[in-house]
Amino acid sequence: MAIASARIPRIDRRTLIGVGLAAVAALLVLLLTRPSPTVSVLVAADDIPAGRPLDQADLTTRSVGSSEGLVEGSSIGELSAWTVVAPLRAGEPLLPSLLQPPQVTEAGNLIAVAIEESHAVLGRLGPGDRIDIYVTWPSRGGEPPLTELLAAGVYVADVQADTGSSISGSMVNLVLAVDDELAPRMARASRSGALDLVRVAS
Repeated sequence: MAIASARIPRIDRRTLIGVGLAAVAALLVLLLTRPSPTVSVLVAADDIPAGRPLDQADLTTRSVGSSEGLVEGSSIGELSAWTVVAPLRAGEPLLPSLLQPPQVTEAGNLIAVAIEESHAVLGRLGPGDRIDIYVTWPSRGGEPPLTELLAAGVYVADVQADTGSSISGSMVNLVLAVDDELAPRMARASRSGALDLVRVAS
């Protein structure tokens, strides 16, 4: 008895192409209509005057596509003791440049110091570091130069490298938080002595 062979149905090539194009179009629609990811940033819920700590400020959050240049998060967290240095209107975002750490607020003053990187931990300093400052006074009356601790645990508020500004090497420009007593001593030491900085381990 002869057994008839089963015939496999033939799929039209144009049908396959059409199905493929439809799948690609559906994928593109899905990608184009899918909402972009957002992050939460802090904004002023009400007017905030300059000098107010963040833990006393009325803040809320806003969802944005990018948090670049803004303060990301849903709460102030470790920034609770930081202070707003310029007034904010309701709805304006919180900017890192408008915030002052409590160490600067407590010290009350800022002083700028330019020092060769070889005397400043090779420039390996950043905002938030603590440093011990030593000063070496020049010899007088035949006495050898005197080195002494000028200040301990000084808070570094800002650091900027100034490459190629010195014949002997690069300079490091620092902004330090100092109190009323240390400010004149730092000014005198930077002019009359030679400074060396030691980064204090946290």
